[in-house]
Amino acid sequence: MAPDYRAIPTISAADLDYLRSIDSPTIANAIELFKVRDRCDGFIGGNVKSLFPEMPPFVGYALTVTMSDEHGPVKDKHGFWKMWDALAQMPTPSVIAVQDISGRPERVAFCGEVMATIAKRLGAVAYVTDGTVRDLHEVRALGLPYFSSGVCVSHANFWVEEVGIDITLDGERISTGDILHGDANGIVVIPRETVAGMKEKVDSVRTKESELMAFVRSDAFTLDGAKSLAGYR
Repeated sequence: MAPDYRAIPTISAADLDYLRSIDSPTIANAIELFKVRDRCDGFIGGNVKSLFPEMPPFVGYALTVTMSDEHGPVKDKHGFWKMWDALAQMPTPSVIAVQDISGRPERVAFCGEVMATIAKRLGAVAYVTDGTVRDLHEVRALGLPYFSSGVCVSHANFWVEEVGIDITLDGERISTGDILHGDANGIVVIPRETVAGMKEKVDSVRTKESELMAFVRSDAFTLDGAKSLAGYR
């Protein structure tokens, strides 16, 4: 059964603004302090890279999709429009998160200028896939962050298989409605229960890092002192 996209819980505009002001590695470090998940979980792996690393951080609710491609007759567009219907119902900002199930992602671009433009008009703030994409100059000009495993010149014979199901992107399970935070460094999944206390944890991370970095750069630096500040002993 498809999710009720309109019922996906949201966070406040103020929380969204705050999260967009923080880089993803700091968000990842802050989440560790909540102790709500294993440190090896909660982020999309490094094979899914930012193609526009100069763009600022984004935050959005994931709409999960699977796409595929194969030789043969041209596929129909039923799933394609199902995806857009779902995106139109999603809370904004949203993120299209696409898992390649073709087995050969380097042979099919799952998004280009047309899809990116529609996505942005429907409230998407990023497109994320373990497959490939195209039309880099045009999509950069749109201001829509692209995250992918690479680039392919052709959309080949792709189709949308499923919308709203759980997917896996480079080792991380993503569900529709998950809060994704991304920038040049990669993408973190933000647990909802951490949002309210995020600023406090971010401040703690930054304070400790600043103290350590100031010491490391100072004339007083010693390795034993750095170990002590870092809590090694």
